[in-house]
Amino acid sequence: MIAIGSLDIGNGARLRRATPADVDALIEIKRGLPMPRAEQTSEGGFLLGSELETYRALLEVARVWLLEVEHRVVGFAMTLDDPVLRQSPVWARRDAIVWAPSFDVEAALARRITYFDQLGVLPAFRHRYWGAALALRALAEQFDEAGHDLALTTTVIEPIINRAALPYLARVGARELGRVNEHYPGVGSIVSAVHVIEASCYRERTAALVDTGHPATQRIMQATPGP
Repeated sequence: MIAIGSLDIGNGARLRRATPADVDALIEIKRGLPMPRAEQTSEGGFLLGSELETYRALLEVARVWLLEVEHRVVGFAMTLDDPVLRQSPVWARRDAIVWAPSFDVEAALARRITYFDQLGVLPAFRHRYWGAALALRALAEQFDEAGHDLALTTTVIEPIINRAALPYLARVGARELGRVNEHYPGVGSIVSAVHVIEASCYRERTAALVDTGHPATQRIMQATPGP
């Protein structure tokens, strides 16, 4: 279990560690972020997979940060350390990924990898900077504190594009370097883009935020030890 901590990000909001007692809050957020029908106009932000028992298991091994606003949990970020990732169903499906020819897969997989599993913020709270602060805290921890070399994450692109995380990914220099076909019960077949974030690129993109970013971002970066 990862040690509990918290970080005030202003205007009644804070980030804090999740505990096993927060499992119902994660389920509530997931149910508040259903996948829209393909014909609906949407910016995305939906979550797939992971029901109650899966979340309970993940809370024991994953790094999970919660976004609380006025003491209500309205978002969460979940990442997996390298040893946890390599024992997960995600790692078991790695051979199904169609990688870009320019990407040296073997060299990448030999490095220390974190997996950004889920990022979800309820729609009513997306208009603030809080979602970006949540995502940044999760990455800062994995790169600057846990010492991972790169991060992998996926976003759905078929039958509908999940756009919600794309601005965050662009901000930290993520590159789309693969595609994978998957099947989710109750949803069917989907295609996801696989994004890679290099620690060096993340540090280059975020270095200026200590001085020029939003106050919430500055708090996060100043509270994060360097590599």
